[in-house]
Amino acid sequence: MLALGQEVDRARRGDGRLVCAFIDVDDLKRVNDRDGHAAGDRVLQALVSTMRTNLRSFDPIVRYGGDEFVCGLGAAEVADVERRFELINRSLRAAVGAGISVGLAALAGGETLDDVLARADAALLVAKQARGA
Repeated sequence: MLALGQEVDRARRGDGRLVCAFIDVDDLKRVNDRDGHAAGDRVLQALVSTMRTNLRSFDPIVRYGGDEFVCGLGAAEVADVERRFELINRSLRAAVGAGISVGLAALAGGETLDDVLARADAALLVAKQARGA
């Protein structure tokens, strides 16, 4: 999480723009139960590889929990980040048959990292409910 905190600091010193993404692998438990934990690990590895390919080399990707990740994209707009993650989702589905749900939140003035991540997490919940995931 240190890398994300540094992104908040960098945004505050720069143009103030930072979009945090909260990412959850859809139905990873089902993959683990059906195909084994090695298959679930391959899905997680494919996700990270796909994010590394489709995000900028300096955008931090942090594993938050079992199948949850957070990313910070500085000097970015929510709509642009949303398009990037739609591409990541399509690429991941094509590669391993698994998808992701994503919640996005732009850093607002005076917010802490915890604040913006809480909003991104809430947006993730809405996205998962909308997808039926």
